[in-house]
Amino acid sequence: MIRSLRVKNFGVIEEIEVELGAGLTVMTGETGAGKSMLLDALLLLAGGRADSGMLRAGCDEASVEGVFSLSPEIATRLEESGLESSGDEVLVRRSISAQGRGRAWVNGCLVTVSVLQQVMRGFVDIAGQLEHASLYDEDNHRALVDRFGGLEADAGPRAKYVERFEGRRLVLARLAELGGDEREVRSRVEYLRFQVKELEAAQPKAGEEPALEAERRRLAGAAKLQVLAQAADDLLSTREASASDLLREATQRLIEMEKVDPSVASVKERLSAALVELDEGTRALSRYLASVDLDPSRLREVEERLDLLKTLARKHGLPVDELPARRDALVAELDQLERRAELRAGVERELSVIDDLLARDAAALTAARRSAGATLEKRVSDCLSRLALKNARFSVELSPAAPGPLGADQVRFLFTANPGEPPRPLARTASGGEASRVMLAIKAVLAATERVTVSVLDEVDTGVGGAVADVVGRLIKDISTHRQVLCITHLPQVAAHASRHLRIEKRLSGGRVQSSVHVLGTLDARSDELARMLSGVEVSKEARAAAQVLISGAAKAESPAPTRRKRHVRATSERRSA
Repeated sequence: MIRSLRVKNFGVIEEIEVELGAGLTVMTGETGAGKSMLLDALLLLAGGRADSGMLRAGCDEASVEGVFSLSPEIATRLEESGLESSGDEVLVRRSISAQGRGRAWVNGCLVTVSVLQQVMRGFVDIAGQLEHASLYDEDNHRALVDRFGGLEADAGPRAKYVERFEGRRLVLARLAELGGDEREVRSRVEYLRFQVKELEAAQPKAGEEPALEAERRRLAGAAKLQVLAQAADDLLSTREASASDLLREATQRLIEMEKVDPSVASVKERLSAALVELDEGTRALSRYLASVDLDPSRLREVEERLDLLKTLARKHGLPVDELPARRDALVAELDQLERRAELRAGVERELSVIDDLLARDAAALTAARRSAGATLEKRVSDCLSRLALKNARFSVELSPAAPGPLGADQVRFLFTANPGEPPRPLARTASGGEASRVMLAIKAVLAATERVTVSVLDEVDTGVGGAVADVVGRLIKDISTHRQVLCITHLPQVAAHASRHLRIEKRLSGGRVQSSVHVLGTLDARSDELARMLSGVEVSKEARAAAQVLISGAAKAESPAPTRRKRHVRATSERRSA
């Protein structure tokens, strides 16, 4: 439920704040007073599109704030969106700048419009005076039947069908991958065979390139390495007065010194250890010198191998180290294509099974729609009878259609207002006033089944008058027993049924037009407004009296019927006597 609404610098509205309540809230006023602007503001809070054209001329920013009752469903959505809930209310705010930038807040947290739409999804249902035109579009009829029958539920027959249909689409995609032009497939197979053969002949290995590069550098510099290693070996051990000889001689001197002065023992031990390390290094250098080989043929082999690997890498557009993985992927694709006929037969068998299951799910969905459509027919027809269309016939026609994402049914509404005439599509037979009543009847029927919290009716009574207008008012009042209803109307017969009556009026202030909202809380205030709606600017005594009769009649219509009270009393007496 919407508890309050505050609008600032929005269209003709400078600033309005209004408290709203449960039941039926009626908004009346002259055309252009700003009634529809309030509904546009409400649409923004539900996640509607913001437009800088909504700003009041000369203002830098417009804002809309609404306080909503916190339902369990919205509390869950807040938690899923990472938003905190505070008490039993939700505060939503939208702002629009003159530059067209808009912002949204939920409970004081800045959010994107998509998050706002997710939180407020399905909270508000707005029906405009031209909505009956949507009934002419048969694409909407199936959705209305599904909504009425509750077929949109997660575990319902439509959800099962949709899931199965999506599974079929994925199987068809796999089948398409295995299909294609046979000549193109053969060409692809030959191409893959050539590439696989080339890669398998090369036998690339992970980590091979760095090892080859290191070997190439050694082979290319072998002559230089030999010269340097031989020079180092000479210095260390082979020539006279080598480092090894000198270190041994120095160590021998320290051994003699230790006999005289034991304190040099630590120095002698260090030199002895250095001599051991020097000998090990010398032997290692000798082994390295023996391994250095001038091998031009091996150098050519290494360079040719590197060149082959780099050529393949460039050809496939990837690093050398990824060539083995590329080979494996090509082998897998080639295997799949070569086994295409076998794989395709398997997928076709899978598709056949899914088609059988889909046909079963489609039949279950059709049966559910047929049942829901029959009930919808009866209830809408009952409402139309109340709306002075006693001879009208409303039918829900189901006919087979090619299986699609939402079923294998074509659903359309048929209507005739005249006895003896067969029902025809709404677009061909219903006048604007009749279509409005059909739409209102459907709204009334759906009210008991939908989880919408707020219904906004913007002059849905257009084209209705006289005694029918009072029935329309009663019907809207009935809808308000299931949800909060905000209704803009120009019919006093409808306004008479209001639980809360707001008069929207515009006035000239400071050379500019601005709207204001007045709560008509007393019987006299309501009577005056209904009298104005009946007679125009000049309110006569007769009009005021007629207005009071309308209000009194509406109140009586909403009171429990006397027969029901008598039955209740009689039943109570019987229980007491028992």
